[in-house]
Amino acid sequence: NHVFGIDVWGFRAQHPEQAKIFDDAMSNLVGVVNQAILDGYDYSSFRKMVDVGGGNGSLLASVLKLHPAMTGIVFDMPHVAERARQYITAAGLNGRCEFIGGDFFASVPGGADAYLISRVIHDWDDDRSITILKNCRRAVSPESKLLLVERVLPERAEHSATAQTVFLADLNMLVMTGGRERTEAE
Repeated sequence: NHVFGIDVWGFRAQHPEQAKIFDDAMSNLVGVVNQAILDGYDYSSFRKMVDVGGGNGSLLASVLKLHPAMTGIVFDMPHVAERARQYITAAGLNGRCEFIGGDFFASVPGGADAYLISRVIHDWDDDRSITILKNCRRAVSPESKLLLVERVLPERAEHSATAQTVFLADLNMLVMTGGRERTEAE
């Protein structure tokens, strides 16, 4: 923010080449994480899922491939939603997915029975995170599910490679976005 006068998201919006590098890096990192997300929950009862802050759409594409009757919405900033359209189209799922550009600090699309927020809340401080979650709450029906996927900090620092990785991720979130990783209680 200090150097460029805008946050990292605004910078990437103005610099598509940097956004592509970020998208490619996230795609490389999410393979194992996405598989754990797919294996860790039964999505079969959902008819329509909104991936809030869905990035390039890779996670939603994976869910849609496993559940042929489901449709989805990738909801992210307009330039990101457009990149998701390209990814989902290349995956052969364009007919089952909508792409909505917007601002999750203002609202989230309604009408789905599942809302997935994966690795988004850690990008933001508590006040902004609460705003996102409140907007999701406004969008969901009483029967909808909100699925939140985040890295969880241990309650106490440990001397293990796993704990060190999580705490380094926490530091990275603080420096890059002003966000943070949180404990389960948080």
